Amino acid sequence: MSYLSFPQINFQGAAYCNPSTGDNNDFANIFDVDTLQFVPTMTVIDPKNNDNKQATVLDPPGQQSFSYQGVQSASGCRAWLMGLMSNVSDGGPYGQQAHWNYYGDHGTRLDDTSVTTLFDSQGNPVPSTDPLYNATIRLTGTPSPMQFQDPVIVDNDPYALITSQIFSYGIAVTAADGTSLISASPTPRSYAYYINVFKNLDPSAIGFQMVSAIFVTSVPNGPNLIINKNAGSPALADFAAAVANGAGLQLRFIFYNAIYQISPKQLHANFMKGIYSPNPYIGKTLGTIGVLSQGDMLSAPPGRKLNVQTSFTFAASAPCVPAGGSNTSSAALGVTLANIDPVSSNIFLDCISTFPECNVCSNAKFDFGPKPINLVLTPDGGGQPITLGPIPNTQAGYEASAGMVAIPFGSHPQASTIKASIASGALSIVDTNSGVTLLSESAGIDIQTEDRAVYFDVQTLQDWSNPNEQPQPGTATVTIKAFKRGVPVQQATKVNLEYWMCAKDQINPSKPQVPVPSKYFNVSGAVPQPPTKYTNAPGNSNPPGQPPKVISVITDQVTIPANSNGQLTLTLTGVRPGTSLIRFRDPTIQPVPPNFCWDNTDYCCVRILPFDDYRSYTDQQIDNWAFMYENFFNYFALLYPVMSHVIPWGPSDAPSNPDIVAQFASQIKLFTNPMNWDTTIYMPITRDLSAGKRELLWRWCNLQPT
Repeated sequence: MSYLSFPQINFQGAAYCNPSTGDNNDFANIFDVDTLQFVPTMTVIDPKNNDNKQATVLDPPGQQSFSYQGVQSASGCRAWLMGLMSNVSDGGPYGQQAHWNYYGDHGTRLDDTSVTTLFDSQGNPVPSTDPLYNATIRLTGTPSPMQFQDPVIVDNDPYALITSQIFSYGIAVTAADGTSLISASPTPRSYAYYINVFKNLDPSAIGFQMVSAIFVTSVPNGPNLIINKNAGSPALADFAAAVANGAGLQLRFIFYNAIYQISPKQLHANFMKGIYSPNPYIGKTLGTIGVLSQGDMLSAPPGRKLNVQTSFTFAASAPCVPAGGSNTSSAALGVTLANIDPVSSNIFLDCISTFPECNVCSNAKFDFGPKPINLVLTPDGGGQPITLGPIPNTQAGYEASAGMVAIPFGSHPQASTIKASIASGALSIVDTNSGVTLLSESAGIDIQTEDRAVYFDVQTLQDWSNPNEQPQPGTATVTIKAFKRGVPVQQATKVNLEYWMCAKDQINPSKPQVPVPSKYFNVSGAVPQPPTKYTNAPGNSNPPGQPPKVISVITDQVTIPANSNGQLTLTLTGVRPGTSLIRFRDPTIQPVPPNFCWDNTDYCCVRILPFDDYRSYTDQQIDNWAFMYENFFNYFALLYPVMSHVIPWGPSDAPSNPDIVAQFASQIKLFTNPMNWDTTIYMPITRDLSAGKRELLWRWCNLQPT
């Protein structure tokens, strides 16, 4: 089953994404993600752009850097972060030191959704009279009286593009008259997968308009998965029966063609008037609700992965056309998922990220030419490739079906050969206009994890009230699962672990991944391997005419035992605080460097928080607003200022009332309680609160009058 088969509820709507960008270090080097400390000298880091002009701070005038000297300079720092720059290369010409959304609250939503197509469990289109067509689909936040009730989007590594995650509470499908049709909770975190920077080829695209990402979340069958079979919807009754026969409900959706709504100049003007506006990205979303299959992971995309990419060229002008002009660029298809249903003799493709658009205004699809794009099967061990059928690539079909495609093969002239070889053969997507195989399955294994974004402290204590206890290294676990052609491997399987990190000194969302100089954590039982060598990995290429640059990546190896259903749990032990990536790679195939967005790569991101120890301070020292502001509140007030709208903790030119902050003490403890960590009400939303800082905060809260 899975959403990669029937039945399917397909919908479209608007994508709303409102993260705070003060901690992104995109236009200015503001803080160190490893130590969670502001840098002493905050500096504009925008390189010279194509016109060879250096980004220049216009306001505060001529102030290319800011000398941060602690709390006493907080107001000046805040003013500098809300400044205005010219000659910005990424989405310019104007920008801001805190980038495009300093006052974001991290809320994210599926807005204005509507069901576009319905297919029942037999694959039949559902008549348009079914009331499910008038329903809306949304993600819900944790029920709470607090101001923020949306799901929230958070980057595990704020420097990187590839670590976004959405915390939500549930999935709600609601009829036009307000009747609840589906109520499903709790939903696990969903993660950005298959980030495609070629989703729109329009050269006028800025920011994230050309980028897309898909997310998957599921709710297993249980008392909190409620499907209203008495709503007068035959489609919903059929869907309920299919869900009951499966393992639960699954939702996959995409965010694409998103752009901020307020220009940098206008945002700066707002700030100067005291209007501290958020500036969310708003774009398009498409999604599919289907049946969760037995054994499928709740947050990792199911099915077979077509992720070996071959670039194609196009004329870099709007509207984009196949190559032929003098100004050409190259792009690649997005990762595509496939599922084979031998019962209905259908091959289901998830093409939600596959084919690009070429106009940010109309969302018209890129036209590869008059000949079809075909799905092809190459039998295992070679043999003549079999064309299974054309893959439609029209805007209307794509938006109506949320990228879902079914290619039947039961009546194919070579149906018997297809059935005999499809489980082990390789699928590929071929452009018959050029004869190029644009996308294909890897010969290696696919390694997935539900632990795509991991947090833990570099050192821990059992009893924070014991001043003599010695800290112990912090630990966390990451469970990986290996698949071959969509099926868990059963034989003993070796997996290489490569350690990477995001560059800390480069601007914009395309910061490259670079090697880790020394590991942030150790993996128990991992066997050291020779470093993996990569030539011209993203961000590490030398100029034309220069020899290729070879980089060396620290590599370990683990073995997934036989008969474990392809699963292994890794135990990580902290060495030093900071963020880094583990890339999971099949050592039996040639290592291919990841592209900068890592859309064709298996990985997880690990964030290790520093050890913050305040045990030596007395209650009298801690019950002091100046001390707490310097050691706790100032950090969040500067990086995530939207919270000062709720809790008035300053800085001095923002709402500042320590007495009122103290009245929030009991709520602060509730919202920072680790028991609420996986909810949308946990604070800080960014999850960058170490155990030691929490202990400091709670000591202060406990000292406040009730």
